[in-house]
Amino acid sequence: MTYSPDIPIKVTRIALKGAREWQGRQFPLAYQVSGAEPPTLEDSTAFLRELGASGELTRLLQEHGGVLFRGFGSPSAETFSTLVNAAERGRKNMPYEQVGLAGKRTIQAPEVFTANEGPETQRFFLHNEYARYTRYPGFIHFYCEIAPVTGGESPVGNSLEMFERINAEIPDFVEEVQKRGLSMTQIYPAPYENDGKSNYFDYTGVDTFGHTLQPGDEPTTVRRKVEEQVRRLTDDFEWLEDGSIKVVQHVSAANRYLGHPNWFNGLSGRHGTATFMNAVEPPYKGTDGKTYPPARYTDGTEIPRTIEIC
Repeated sequence: MTYSPDIPIKVTRIALKGAREWQGRQFPLAYQVSGAEPPTLEDSTAFLRELGASGELTRLLQEHGGVLFRGFGSPSAETFSTLVNAAERGRKNMPYEQVGLAGKRTIQAPEVFTANEGPETQRFFLHNEYARYTRYPGFIHFYCEIAPVTGGESPVGNSLEMFERINAEIPDFVEEVQKRGLSMTQIYPAPYENDGKSNYFDYTGVDTFGHTLQPGDEPTTVRRKVEEQVRRLTDDFEWLEDGSIKVVQHVSAANRYLGHPNWFNGLSGRHGTATFMNAVEPPYKGTDGKTYPPARYTDGTEIPRTIEIC
């Protein structure tokens, strides 16, 4: 794959260990920058901007679902930010504004955040990023600066293939959940003392609902401003006696991507985490002290836990 002769970069398709084939297409597609020396950041930026503007990157993403590039310059969050912004702005896409974040993420560079800062003992289960939300980004980019010696893997799956396999095993449930939709509940605690090391979040976070809060805001002002941000996601919320806020978002279990049904929800992640935290029974309080309300059908009816989703 080459572009303008003024951009001295060529990338070559490579085999990728762990990649999957679905309907004859590799997921993810992988390319390696050719040459003994990595290209300059300026050339890399120009190449990816043109790749995005030409429509070729969009075509590859639509056909394969994901694209991996290797070899674009020295690894750093700043470099990754520059390259991602070049590719996406070339496609005329703008950064996603996070609202309702239920976790801790630290900004590393423009539009680059840590993925999760939970303890290494915390398990993470199958999920789609932001699928529990009524607002979600159209595209997600992943980058690892230092590969861990053991653990820390972040496997990426094809949700189109996932739908196909789940539907083959439990078609009645898939039909039911598609028809009835999902209610995904999150409890956002009020600010509390924390050790600064845990995956801490509360409703005042700048990426949660604290976008417009100012130092010295009165409690009534804080609530009003928080509610304004919550309503960007849903009108189904309530303040609880302990000062926390319960937010319920009504979403689908699957959508369609280029004509294919796409398994896009947080069912497995929510149930897996609740099980890991020993929080599958009311009041759904986990061993970490946080509350993990179960997913329900959108009318509030419980989803039987006897159904295997994973």
